[in-house]
Amino acid sequence: MDARVAWIAVVLAGCAPTYRYSFDLTEPLGSPQLQDNGPQVVSDADVQADLRIDADGDKVVIGVQNKTDQVLQVEWSNITLTRPDGSVTTLRPGDDVGWVKPGEKVAAELFPVVLPHKGDAAAAYDGRRLQLAVPMIVRRAARTYHFTFTAHTRKT
Repeated sequence: MDARVAWIAVVLAGCAPTYRYSFDLTEPLGSPQLQDNGPQVVSDADVQADLRIDADGDKVVIGVQNKTDQVLQVEWSNITLTRPDGSVTTLRPGDDVGWVKPGEKVAAELFPVVLPHKGDAAAAYDGRRLQLAVPMIVRRAARTYHFTFTAHTRKT
């Protein structure tokens, strides 16, 4: 009888619902401009950022436009994502992105964003916040831009 109970537990564990994510940018530099199926755009006098967390929860897609007359440096190796439980992950771009020249825009996919996709662990992310910290050198001064996302989960 114990073997049958263990087998049922294994089968039920494999039947945990799978979830997909969507994310809303909250507390941005200014009110985000929403684009259908695209990134959320925020801007200040020096920088415009297009941000999106992939629906699979695998990566952050970011575009940074330099609105200044000087070279801008995104500190790509120091970008972090803080999860609702306080754990922090350093994200890295898939490609070497480099500096952003005046008036130009660069885009990068940042990895690894590892979020749970099954069961209670995934469902627990619904309504929770994640914070992306993007350090930059803007006009020769260090700044860190903070972007907060609210996660929404739905069963697939």
